[in-house]
Amino acid sequence: MKKIISTCERTSTNKDAFESLSKKFGFEYIEVFPTNQGFQAKEMKEAIKDSSICIVGDDSIDSDVINAATKLKHIIKWGSGTDQIDIAAAKSKGIEVTNTPNILGKYVAEFVIGLIINSLRKITSNNEKMKEKIWDKSFGASLYKKVIGFYGYGDIAKNLTKLLEPFDCKIIYSDLEDLKYNNAEYKDIRSLISESEILIISAPLTEKTRGVVNANFLKEATKLDLLINISRGELLIEKEILEMVTNKELNMLCLDVYEEEPPKLNNQLLNNERILFTSHNASNTIDANNEVNKVILNKLNKILGE
Repeated sequence: MKKIISTCERTSTNKDAFESLSKKFGFEYIEVFPTNQGFQAKEMKEAIKDSSICIVGDDSIDSDVINAATKLKHIIKWGSGTDQIDIAAAKSKGIEVTNTPNILGKYVAEFVIGLIINSLRKITSNNEKMKEKIWDKSFGASLYKKVIGFYGYGDIAKNLTKLLEPFDCKIIYSDLEDLKYNNAEYKDIRSLISESEILIISAPLTEKTRGVVNANFLKEATKLDLLINISRGELLIEKEILEMVTNKELNMLCLDVYEEEPPKLNNQLLNNERILFTSHNASNTIDANNEVNKVILNKLNKILGE
């Protein structure tokens, strides 16, 4: 029996629907999920080697994995980013790679609003002090009229710009392409860095953007109060950015993605109230899961019905 294998845990919320559709077309649906550390290459090879169709999350699908999956015809990426899939290797084997773009942006944008307000108003740190019976009345900062900069102006940034409208913020951006938008002002990189009070890293991971956000990148960030990365961890030289916060060269930092996941963080960093760490969780809602899974089910229905 042909197999549809999911290595992405987020399909599990709609497992019955995936099983029912697979059975309808004579396929077996199997979920094989990684440990907390994610799949290693050898484990991924084993997981998908017998699949005709594979639904994948953020684990690496390199040429070795693709070459080992001799029955594979389709890779469906849960979410938009396909940087961890060797597209060229898949194409050479006649494997179609598709994704689910322009869905998660609104959910990530909602999360980023939470990160911004949490950081500026010191909500988490105040909560921790309350648990220690410390009555802290120190001042936070307001989001109103802040200059918000985006490095990368894609679906997340556009959705976030809409959510920021009531706060009367000035939106500036720099993108990999010189595109113009009515509700945001284009800046060159140098101006983006020097003018932003809050800088959001939302560019895709490419060879051009890998490691681009480092101490040198931020050397002219004299107005920057808060840096947020919700793109890919590899855009940052993480050690340099964390050192900037530790040395008080950067006031506040929010990280939802990391160079290595899960990250290895020492207690000094974890206890730094000016850093907010979350576990690559920006799009994790039941609503987002249901919406993406519905799109994938429609893709499968079309593929299986051909």
